[in-house]
Amino acid sequence: MILHSKNEVLLRIQELFDMLSKAEQKVAGYVLENSDETMRLSIASLAKQVNVSEPTVVRFCRKLDFDGYQDFKIALAQGSNYTNETLKIIHEEILESDSLQEISQKVVNSHILALQQTFTYINYKNMEELLQLLCRGGKVEFYGLGGSGTVAIDGENKFLRTGINTWVCIDSHIQLMRAALLGKKDLIIIFSNSGTTKHFAEVINIAKKNKTKTVLITSFKESLLGKMADLVFEVRARETSYKQEPSSSRVAMLAIIDVVVTAIALKNQEQYIRNIHETRQALSAEKEIKK
Repeated sequence: MILHSKNEVLLRIQELFDMLSKAEQKVAGYVLENSDETMRLSIASLAKQVNVSEPTVVRFCRKLDFDGYQDFKIALAQGSNYTNETLKIIHEEILESDSLQEISQKVVNSHILALQQTFTYINYKNMEELLQLLCRGGKVEFYGLGGSGTVAIDGENKFLRTGINTWVCIDSHIQLMRAALLGKKDLIIIFSNSGTTKHFAEVINIAKKNKTKTVLITSFKESLLGKMADLVFEVRARETSYKQEPSSSRVAMLAIIDVVVTAIALKNQEQYIRNIHETRQALSAEKEIKK
């Protein structure tokens, strides 16, 4: 497969290739090998060329976050002129000439956009089901690796005052061992930006054997893990096209946890407020000792 170092759209196709259906992969393969020709083809011509249906081409475009084939072709044509991919690895909107104020605005705006997009498309029915799973009285374990591991740690920290029995683990071997000891009332929440980490596929398989429910928070709900987990929440951030550890995606992941924790706190106000006072008292006592 040809590697495209300067075209953002082709890079995204390569990243998502394994997550596409077989028919969509036929479209992807043709576009990767014939990007210039694709820009001149109608949707009917492309579908005929690849021997797939027109709806398949539309689904392929939407998997790449385009509204339709025309939007995809425009972005593909514009992508041919991109020459600053290195800077996009730092930030999707950054320019070398940007001032510190402009950098601040762009970073904050990308976080705001990720939050808006994530909660515009979030599945609230799934969130209601998650709340029910969290309140069953079982253990709730947060798993993540690498950059997603820091999100798991912060997520578990937010749950401390809810009264729910939580645990965070960012070690792959221990995750497997702990998953093997969980039961049908327990819950595993996995943070994986790509949704393709093979290790977590094994974690989910172990959980299924124990009838333990699994929740995935990811940037790619159509990924391998997205198809395996019981509940999936997708975060949306433009930077996921070219950054391995996208910061806006992490912000959106934590925002989902914040919403869930707030909903739990409203249902159990007395306990939550009592736990806040107790934890504050413990922290203030530590500060007094240091004085």
